[in-house]
Amino acid sequence: MPPISRLGLLVNFTRSRVREGLEALLSAAREAGISLLAPPETAAISPEIQPCEVASFAANGAQGVISLGGDGSFLAASHALAGAALPLIGLNIGHLGYLTAVNEEGFAHMLADLAAGNYIQEARSTLTSVLKKNDGAVAISPDALNDVVLSRAEGGSAIAICLTLDGAPVARWMCDGVILSTPTGSTAYSLSVGGPVVVPSANVTVITVIAPHTLSARPLIVPDTTRITLSIEGEALATVYADGIRQATLSAADRLEVTRSSHPVNVMLPNNGNPYLPLSRKLRWGAAFER
Repeated sequence: MPPISRLGLLVNFTRSRVREGLEALLSAAREAGISLLAPPETAAISPEIQPCEVASFAANGAQGVISLGGDGSFLAASHALAGAALPLIGLNIGHLGYLTAVNEEGFAHMLADLAAGNYIQEARSTLTSVLKKNDGAVAISPDALNDVVLSRAEGGSAIAICLTLDGAPVARWMCDGVILSTPTGSTAYSLSVGGPVVVPSANVTVITVIAPHTLSARPLIVPDTTRITLSIEGEALATVYADGIRQATLSAADRLEVTRSSHPVNVMLPNNGNPYLPLSRKLRWGAAFER
């Protein structure tokens, strides 16, 4: 891979160890000979960081962008960089993440590998969701790296959600909601309600029902070329979320259409020879693999 000499930087300042994390990152960048760009409020912390607005990262020579924080910070960074075509590197502060699988002890090694071109790059699929209202209005949500969720309104009771795949009716569930997950997002909300673990390179979308009122509702995996349509019945309302951020309200006459986006998120990862290492660490599948 091309050696990296210049990176953008996005920092989550709400994390408790952000100062220590920044110090470790600056030291690692200095040793690796990598220069850093960051928004002015971040650059003001150190003369080693060049002030630059996010929209100008690429124009100022950034070859990628570091997200310093946790998995939520990584998702926010992917939204902030939407359309920029810059790969993301997730560096973690605190508990080991899945998207941010490199912790502080590994910062120096990771940046040295980036400078030497010793890393891999993966294209992670994202989901586009379009809400088609009964009055003809259309609302397009930002692309989701983890998931699109249709959930019962806050404080409301279970709702009847209908699933259609490529125009063919498939299911009707009484439930609290439905999660449509990318492979990357399979280890997030979907996993917590019984969904499967999917390797990030798989070309699929996972459909997981939240608190179904039947034992027959099981996670469904479909090709990511599938056009997924969700609707609800009755007088209830449902809420659409993209990567945990509320987007719109859906009523019985509306339709939510979800497809794979044409804009994946490119991710830079350690070239450690074991692509399953972050997964086995995060899920604690066994210390024998951590070498």
